[in-house]
Amino acid sequence: MRGSAGRRAVRAAGRMALSAGDGAAVRRRRWGLDRCALLRGLPVTLLEHIARHSSEAHLEEGDALFFKNDPSDCLAFVVHGRIYKLLYGPDGQELIVDTIESGETVDETPLLDTHAHTFTAVAYSPTRVLLLPRRHFPSLTNDPVVIERAHASLCLRLRQAVESLETMCLHRLESRLARYLLSLMHNQPQPRGGDFEVALPPTQSILAAMVNASRPKLNAQLQTWHRSGLVSRKRNILRINDIDQFRCKAYLGRDFERPAGRARAGSAWRNA
Repeated sequence: MRGSAGRRAVRAAGRMALSAGDGAAVRRRRWGLDRCALLRGLPVTLLEHIARHSSEAHLEEGDALFFKNDPSDCLAFVVHGRIYKLLYGPDGQELIVDTIESGETVDETPLLDTHAHTFTAVAYSPTRVLLLPRRHFPSLTNDPVVIERAHASLCLRLRQAVESLETMCLHRLESRLARYLLSLMHNQPQPRGGDFEVALPPTQSILAAMVNASRPKLNAQLQTWHRSGLVSRKRNILRINDIDQFRCKAYLGRDFERPAGRARAGSAWRNA
């Protein structure tokens, strides 16, 4: 991770804000904002206001947009590329807790409070981000649709975080990895011809950080699946040859959302 390069990019973005009156720059930013889920369908005047007062940051792979505990003084919209949310352990190990794709907001929390960032945001491909300084937030916070969407997004991220916490803390690597790959498959286009294929992250280091594992253990698990015929791989495409068995690996052969025993316990609690 190149923190200093990331900070230089953000400082450059601040300088670019001086030319915000340039019509071409505003139109380019406006086009990026039109693709953002938080802002989609909002009044044209509001989008133009944000475009005029936002600035651009261009990040290379490994650049940090901001670090954990940095002030949350900007709202960041990913126009192109990908941002990973990272946490670091005491020995420098990385855990990727979320992925922010094009058209998403890196963190909606600054709209709702002024606490520092709770994670480090790093680009893992060439990425273009629009930054709106806090002093221009009232144009957004005065719109109830924006606040409703921000709350909905944060609730979704909370549910995902709880599910991720359960997986990381209570399941062995095979189950964690299978669950993550199934989630990737659900977010990708439907397979053709009945094939179940998953596009893996660019490197094994990234995949390992997403499932809280070391690279040797991750590679050993993939090799075990490959030798058994459960999966096959061509470059960064993993093909699942037996989807039912793979789902059993992920969820230990059970209905993970409502096991029978848990359902009975819940019913007894409600009737108490």
